[in-house]
Amino acid sequence: MMEEYFNTLLQETERRMAGRCFGGRGAPAPPAPAGMEGKETVATCREMVSYLKAKNRELKAYALARPFSGNEEEIRYFKYYKPALTGRLLYYYRVYQIESGCPGCLRVAETYYRRAMERAERMMERYLPFYQYYHSGATYRDDYYFLRAKGELSPESGSFVLDEEAEFSTGYDILAARLISVEMLLVYLSRRIERAARGDGAEAVPGKEHRWTDTKIAAIQLVYGIHAAGSVDNGNAEIGELAALFEKTFHVDLGNVYHAFGRLRGQQNPTAFLDEMKEKLLKKMRDMDSR
Repeated sequence: MMEEYFNTLLQETERRMAGRCFGGRGAPAPPAPAGMEGKETVATCREMVSYLKAKNRELKAYALARPFSGNEEEIRYFKYYKPALTGRLLYYYRVYQIESGCPGCLRVAETYYRRAMERAERMMERYLPFYQYYHSGATYRDDYYFLRAKGELSPESGSFVLDEEAEFSTGYDILAARLISVEMLLVYLSRRIERAARGDGAEAVPGKEHRWTDTKIAAIQLVYGIHAAGSVDNGNAEIGELAALFEKTFHVDLGNVYHAFGRLRGQQNPTAFLDEMKEKLLKKMRDMDSR
């Protein structure tokens, strides 16, 4: 029953991720998620984090309502079932973190992605023996890794932010989930690095190219004004997303918009460009009325 329920949850998740559906006792290979290109990425990640949190709660509620039939079923739950869903949740959350802070300039973005990949690779190297055990199909340490009765600390024993009840984890199930998320993240980052290196990270815009010819600080005031007014995506677009869109559209590198905004706040008139734009628009209207 537990395996059948898990397979149904996983298939629903894979369909949501627009990947292939599969089940069985083995740890499923990560799919290639859809909707993870360009400006769609951050919104997709927000949606999937919410969705996967709900799926993790469903799986946990099912397990709590139906005690494990024995050690074998408990091991399967903490070795395969829980990590498969939690790993995908961690993946989307990590991509969300990375993309939210990604520079809009492709040259800088390539370096940014490479550093993120290096951090992910270090995580994989740190737990290489466990990773090799987990994917080898071995079972001789399953009782230690995936039964809660051992009562010893694991590398992830403190990572209970993912669980409302700390006792409903062996610690190593969280480690397995993290390694699944790192696998997926490395594939994602390698594609991002390749795109940034080719210089084709931006969507092609038909027709004449337009370039921002005013100051960068003027552009940053405009971006923050749009964000403050909630004019894009009903106010759900992040500053980083808006800045990246502005950079791609007008072929300008705005640099670190957060630091620039911090400096702007300390100026005597932090909205000078917006004020000037308002006055020029009003003057244009008055001139048209007077003709």
